[in-house]
Amino acid sequence: MAHPRPDLPLVAPVWTGSGAAPGRAWAAVRARGRERQAETGLLHKLPAARTVDEARELVEHGGDRELLESLRGPQAYSVLTLLLREVARRLPSWEHALRRELCEVVIAREFWAVAPAGAAADPSDPPPEQRAANAAELHRWAVRPVLAGGDAPVGTVAELLVRLRASAVPSARETFWLIVEGERPGLPEAVWLTLLTDAYGLPRTARRPAATVPGDAAALPDDDGSGYTRRFLRRAGLLIGGLVVAIVLLVSVRAWFG
Repeated sequence: MAHPRPDLPLVAPVWTGSGAAPGRAWAAVRARGRERQAETGLLHKLPAARTVDEARELVEHGGDRELLESLRGPQAYSVLTLLLREVARRLPSWEHALRRELCEVVIAREFWAVAPAGAAADPSDPPPEQRAANAAELHRWAVRPVLAGGDAPVGTVAELLVRLRASAVPSARETFWLIVEGERPGLPEAVWLTLLTDAYGLPRTARRPAATVPGDAAALPDDDGSGYTRRFLRRAGLLIGGLVVAIVLLVSVRAWFG
């Protein structure tokens, strides 16, 4: 069953990937290079932290790989936010191997677009619109640059976006739309093709009313109110049209010289 785009308000993301937090300069963060390689026991100490401030201190002194390992496991939203903010602050000084590892962790955790199944209710859990905004922003600064460099699991990203689009969870579907409708989604052609194929394989759903743009084609019935399907069809139409023209020319040439 296909689910329409949820009617969620737009909010600003919390897991931003640019700029430093108040009182924290980027240069000061980069200057602590040796400390970043240290083994501080973060994995064992973090679950025992009694307050957010105590967790923040542990995170800020943790090693780079300790941060990544902590992200692999289940964390309360408040602790997850601390980890991702610290990762974002360090990211400019990270080498490509660490950036790629971060990308893989984020994809494996599915952008944290959905609360962990079976997890106990967390008082710090955000509403669906905040979770979606955070997840889409995380794609922007943790996944998209690695995709652009051609060093990310494209097929896995495509499969993840398909799952988010078809999910019954509103925050997952909103994450999908925020990513693909962004000004610069940064998705490779292979991902767009997978999404197009998936869209045709789903039952048609009622489209959202949208303002008519002069000269623009009407939205397709299975467009769900976005323009991404139209873009797919235009690309596919150009490709098919080119193939038809090539076939016609080939037949004409054979007939002429036959």
